[in-house]
Amino acid sequence: MSLLIILITASYFIVCFVSYSFLYKVRNLIGYHLGMNLAMSSSGVMGIAVGTLLGFTFPGHYTEITIITTVIAMIIGALFGALVDYQTLLSGISSGLMAGIMGPMIGVVADLGLVTFSTVLVYFTFGLLCFSIRS
Repeated sequence: MSLLIILITASYFIVCFVSYSFLYKVRNLIGYHLGMNLAMSSSGVMGIAVGTLLGFTFPGHYTEITIITTVIAMIIGALFGALVDYQTLLSGISSGLMAGIMGPMIGVVADLGLVTFSTVLVYFTFGLLCFSIRS
C-alpha cells in the first residue's frame, strides 16, 4: 500500500474525529432533524469514501474490504447518531450499512479521479456538517 493511500485514509479519520469532537461539544444545540442528517451523512460519506479508496487499492480482496468498510461506516454512524438519541443512532447504523456495502463496489471500478472526488467529498461534507450547527 502506498504512502499516499495511507495518508488519505488517515486524513479521512482525522477529519471525522475533529468534526465529532466539535459536534460533541455543542450536542445540546443539535435537534432531531439535524441529528438525523449528521448521522446519515457522516456514515454515508465515510462508507462510500473508505470503500472506494480500499476497493481501488485492493481490488482482489473484495470480501474483506466490504466487511471492514461496512463495520467502519456503521461505527461512525452509531457515534454520530448517539449525539442525539437512539432513533438517530439507528439511522446512522443503517446508512452506514448501505454505504459500507456500496463503497467497495464503486472502488473496484474506480480510477484516481474518483478517489480524488471522494476525498474532496469527505472534506466538504464534514465541513458542512460542522457549519450547519452555526445557522
